[in-house]
Amino acid sequence: ETREQAVAANESDPSNPPPELLELRDRIDTLDRDLLRLLSQRGALIERVAKVKRAHRVPIRDRTREREILHDRRARCDDLGLSCETVESLYRVLLTASRERQADLGAGVPESLESRSVAIIGGRGGMGTMFRGLFESVGQQVMVADRETTLRPAEAAARAEVVVISVPIDCTADVIREVGPSCREDGLLCDLTSIKAEPIRAMLQHAPGDVIGTHPMFGPSVNTLQEQRIVVVPARLAPGSGWRDWLEGCLLARGLRVLESTAEEHDRSMGIVQVLTHLSTQALGLAMARLGVPISETLRFASPVYLVGLLMTARHFGQDPGLYGSIHMSNPEQPEVAEAMDSSLRDWLPAIERRDQPHFDRLFAEAARFFGPFSEEALRESAHLIDRLVERG
Repeated sequence: ETREQAVAANESDPSNPPPELLELRDRIDTLDRDLLRLLSQRGALIERVAKVKRAHRVPIRDRTREREILHDRRARCDDLGLSCETVESLYRVLLTASRERQADLGAGVPESLESRSVAIIGGRGGMGTMFRGLFESVGQQVMVADRETTLRPAEAAARAEVVVISVPIDCTADVIREVGPSCREDGLLCDLTSIKAEPIRAMLQHAPGDVIGTHPMFGPSVNTLQEQRIVVVPARLAPGSGWRDWLEGCLLARGLRVLESTAEEHDRSMGIVQVLTHLSTQALGLAMARLGVPISETLRFASPVYLVGLLMTARHFGQDPGLYGSIHMSNPEQPEVAEAMDSSLRDWLPAIERRDQPHFDRLFAEAARFFGPFSEEALRESAHLIDRLVERG
């Protein structure tokens, strides 16, 4: 008999729990139902809050109020025998859900935000569908043109005041060349592409009106838009057109964080945020595949950090290779980033192969100096993320 078999033999059958446990579970279920009723009552109050905020033009997010709530709830934990960290995590989820509900109810929509006609080219894709919902939720009139629609892109562009290009990177410039000349001279042309220099050049060349490039720093599968970042690159704005204020009003009303940038600054940062990150993920995934150790086997020994990395790597390879390939191949920073990645491996591997700890320490210190005090913040924040992941089992 193995040790595992011996341990299993001494464990109770979970399908036949003792009566005392069943009674306690019933009491917990009753309390949970009470909690759900209280959450429903809280939700009803949030709806009233949304109406008051909209009537009096109070912003949805009040960071001072949120800090007060978190401080108060944490202060009550010790007397109640509760974990402060757990209670804070619960309330952060509640606060996010509250902001999202208020945004759904239009609490953040300014009275001055005019209703415009918006054409989304590629509006049946993931991001196009998301932005259709975003614009409609803030009172805009949205039409969609896609490969399967009877409404053609150039026709939609001619009808709309605002045109949003939401197509794959590798065909963005072609679509802009097709629809740009149909855009209104007093209108706005935007894109949602993850590079900015090339699409903006195309929009400036082929469209007569205002041009603003955007890049949502999130995908269509996110659970909430609250505090999600979107980069905005104003490229051409006619005096007094008001399109920048209109666009930012729509985005802020849904709780997005608007980051203004230039095309060059954006693409340089995306070399790190996207190209380097995806390249390291792809190298890790391919190495794991070629080593051939089953995922089920490594999961038996998984540390929390490994599990986070594994989930992000597997998530990457569950998506469209065309998307990631175009991100690499279209970003002008790609050659420099790839060389830096290759150079880093060429430095690390000899130190490890020769078991040269002093050289390893020097490389480690070089990287550590770059991250500086951010490493301490990263330790705290990543510990929170790891705890949440472990809780999910």
